[in-house]
Amino acid sequence: MLYRAPVPIALDHIFAFVLAVLFPIRAAFFGYRKLTVAEPEDVPRVRLWLYRQGITLQCVLTAIALVLWAWQRRPWAALGVVPRLTWGLLGVALGFTVIVVYVLTHRRKTLEDDEAMARLRRQMSNIQRMLPSSDEEVRWFNRLALTAGFCEELLYRGYLIWYLSTWMAVLPAALLASVVFGFGHAYQGPRGIALTTAVGLFMCVIYLLTGSLLACMVIHALMDLHAGHMSRAAFSRPEPTPEPIPSEPAAG
Repeated sequence: MLYRAPVPIALDHIFAFVLAVLFPIRAAFFGYRKLTVAEPEDVPRVRLWLYRQGITLQCVLTAIALVLWAWQRRPWAALGVVPRLTWGLLGVALGFTVIVVYVLTHRRKTLEDDEAMARLRRQMSNIQRMLPSSDEEVRWFNRLALTAGFCEELLYRGYLIWYLSTWMAVLPAALLASVVFGFGHAYQGPRGIALTTAVGLFMCVIYLLTGSLLACMVIHALMDLHAGHMSRAAFSRPEPTPEPIPSEPAAG
């Protein structure tokens, strides 16, 4: 079956503007901000609302991208959603298996170490209000993590890299898409932007190595699920009580 050449049309320019500009602005100033200004007793309600809104919005944007792609009869491989059995995929799978074993071992040690959990709380204190704190919130956070794994990879790795690569080479397109992805998490502060930009670059490398987004989607979802689990464990644990400093004996 022949496909039309995968070149952007006017709707692609609009959609790319939404992904690269409007969506990050909305996340930074109109999403998380509702949590920062909410009264403490209202935080759980706003947090659940943000989880549900995030799921809905990402699914809608992904549906638009897929409909636009199908309407233009573009090759699905160009969007990265066609599985490919390659040596790159085998290498990524082996490497990821090693990382998973390490992370599970490190997680067990961290959960048993009160000081390590205290450090984790300090690292995530700036986004504490965004993190789940009840069983219901954990369930919705997990759904959001799975949604982000599929939708964000398709939108910011698959679609946006394709769009940008019609204007520039693939590597600069991947770099720019990663920066946009990072600024989409501006509510996490400068450290969060840098970290998510690095994650975006890591996912781009996996995408380029495997030729498909499927490994990126699985890894992304597992990373978010792990982060949600560890944050819940960290913030549900009380701060360790500092040991009293022994007083020096009085001089005789």
